[in-house]
Amino acid sequence: MKRIARYFAAALSVAAIALAGGCGEKGFKIEGQLADSEGEKVLLEKADFSGYWTIVDSTRTDSKGNFKFSQPQQSGPEIFRLTLDDKYIYLPVDSTETLTVTSSKDKFGHEFEVAGTEQAARMAQFEKDLIAFVPYINNADSLKDFKRRVYNEYMHDSRGNVMSYYILTKTIGNRALFDPATEDFRYIVAVANNFQQFRPDDAHTPFLLNLARAAQRHHNDQNGIRTVINAEEIKMLEIALNDENGKEKKLSEMVGKGKPVVVAFTLMRDGATPEINRQLAELYNAGRIDIYNVSPDRDQYGWRESAGNLPWTTVLDPSAGQDKVFTMYNVGQLPTFFIYNANGELTARCMSVKEIREKL
Repeated sequence: MKRIARYFAAALSVAAIALAGGCGEKGFKIEGQLADSEGEKVLLEKADFSGYWTIVDSTRTDSKGNFKFSQPQQSGPEIFRLTLDDKYIYLPVDSTETLTVTSSKDKFGHEFEVAGTEQAARMAQFEKDLIAFVPYINNADSLKDFKRRVYNEYMHDSRGNVMSYYILTKTIGNRALFDPATEDFRYIVAVANNFQQFRPDDAHTPFLLNLARAAQRHHNDQNGIRTVINAEEIKMLEIALNDENGKEKKLSEMVGKGKPVVVAFTLMRDGATPEINRQLAELYNAGRIDIYNVSPDRDQYGWRESAGNLPWTTVLDPSAGQDKVFTMYNVGQLPTFFIYNANGELTARCMSVKEIREKL
């Protein structure tokens, strides 16, 4: 798997932010002090609509280690992070607020303090709890106890805030902290219900509801029981994008037609994609699946040339992954695959073609 590199250069982002700031818009600030860090470059990154981390600003610490960022007001709750030498501090932003970060160059991302909002301080504490726990993650009993504590302390009364979504979808390496294929489904259902009740219009809500349904269904299948979760059922998450010929293709035109459909999020112009396509072709040519292939390529000419050689439906995300499609499906790295069964139900999320074969 290939984690996608940042799409935008910091210089361009800084220019855009400068223009926005000149319009007198309300916004938020992130400022702080990093000991022993004079002249160090600090990046401000945002989890964009595709789930990738994109540089939105950069600065350097002054002689005292101080730094400051100003950003326009967001349309909804977002997760940002400060980056220094590939080390990170994560920050939830809900509105027009000022967050203050204190750390040092050597201990950045491990020992730090965040102030300004209760949610930001709680996220900082969660990150430190997680860092302390990582050495014990392979101990099943310890992991179970840790997740129970995290849910009770940070997610139970969250009322659908962005921090609970962030924790629920947190990965450690390639491993999900909360696994929908295990007893963790209870946490997923609870968070989904919170979002449905308190944030029904949030872009994260449809994904969580479908994840909860799939997790509950998997649990029921494993235990031979039928229960109904308190979340509105959504048959599918619609995608409507143009193919290589400029014709709009809707996912709903394929799903629920009597054959499983694999929604493949891949970067067409990536070196690993030809082998992925070869493996997908084995399933497709055998008549086992239909494929709806979404690509966020910026090189539209190169994408069109490659897409034209594939026998299945290929569509281009013209925003390069910066729209609600990637948020709805919570795509944070490429490739990522989703399986709709023959009845049109979203049943599985996979990270490889091998996983697709196992779950078909």
